[in-house]
Amino acid sequence: MDNNKPTIQITATGKVVVTNAKQVTLLDAEGKTITTRNRFSLCNCGKTLEAPFCDGAHKN
Repeated sequence: MDNNKPTIQITATGKVVVTNAKQVTLLDAEGKTITTRNRFSLCNCGKTLEAPFCDGAHKN
């Protein structure tokens, strides 16, 4: 696996996990930076209170 490229994984619970050994920038619909990190989980269930990030609400 190339550690300079992001890896995007859909987990069994439906969250989208983005990882990279370096940095990944998440942009909004207008192209503005939301965050730059080496790992984050995005909500795919619509229950999160921290959109667009997964807060584990799918467990309830």
